[in-house]
Amino acid sequence: MEQRYSDVFAEVGPGSLGDFKRLIDCVDGFFDLLADPKTDFRVKLMDYAKVEADVAEFCRYYARWLGDPLAERLKHEINQVLEEAINWWRRQETYDAMEA
Repeated sequence: MEQRYSDVFAEVGPGSLGDFKRLIDCVDGFFDLLADPKTDFRVKLMDYAKVEADVAEFCRYYARWLGDPLAERLKHEINQVLEEAINWWRRQETYDAMEA
């Protein structure tokens, strides 16, 4: 996803490309947190809500330059990846509970 959209943000300007890369880093950081078994599930859920809100705000802001359809597609793709990660985590939690 990062490679697919980087050129678009580079065309908008160097600041926007940096903003996009920070958003991707934020999402990656959430994945790391989600995979950490020592982190409480409430922290994970709060971080999920924050990342989801950050994605929505980012896409809303950049819709001015990207256009609504592209910004909405980006938001949808990121949210889909986030949802898949949450589903993976829930399955892991279930497997861990079954093993205990």
